[in-house]
Amino acid sequence: MRNLFLFIFMTFLTTIGFSQMEEITESKETMKKGTFNAIVVELPNADDKVALNVWKSFIKGYGAKAKKVKKSKEYLASGAIIGGLNNSENVDVYAKVQEKGDDSELIVWIEMGEFYVSSGSFPSDYTAAVRMLEDYVVEVAKELVNNEIEDEEKKMKKMEKEMDKLQKKNKGYHKDIEKAKDAIAKAEKNIEENEQSQKEQASVIESQQKALQALKEKLSEM
Repeated sequence: MRNLFLFIFMTFLTTIGFSQMEEITESKETMKKGTFNAIVVELPNADDKVALNVWKSFIKGYGAKAKKVKKSKEYLASGAIIGGLNNSENVDVYAKVQEKGDDSELIVWIEMGEFYVSSGSFPSDYTAAVRMLEDYVVEVAKELVNNEIEDEEKKMKKMEKEMDKLQKKNKGYHKDIEKAKDAIAKAEKNIEENEQSQKEQASVIESQQKALQALKEKLSEM
């Protein structure tokens, strides 16, 4: 079973995690502060809840906590330190998750002072940001596999409970058989004793009949 989960995990990383270069793009996106260059991460098979929860946990690894921006769908992680980006100095990372059918996407704006990371103006910073988001995609893939494992474990527990019920029933049936065997043995013994009692009673009846016949003959002779 462990090997199966490992196989699923590797397959997931191959089909999703390692294809992220095709899934990470940049575009102008609107957020509360305005419309700026953003990096968009497509997340196939991941719902918005998974994408957001993983992001909140993931960004903590960069020394920042994602906090909800009032009256918006964005989360701000202030003071994040991302290696190779902005000379490894603090940046503010805005992020928003959007649901797209069975999939979702993460939109990220990385603010460096008055500017936002883009491949045109800040190519090296953009490359560092993409590397970070590639790691995020892998974490999402891991979370999806973990969810699959949890679902399969729940199914397994249900199956094991059903097996326990079947085994208990089986034990009950064996006990019923043993009780039936004891009842049969007791009944056979009772039959044997009854038949012996019938023989004895038949002998008593025969003796009584002879005595009665003798009295009748005596009466007829008087």
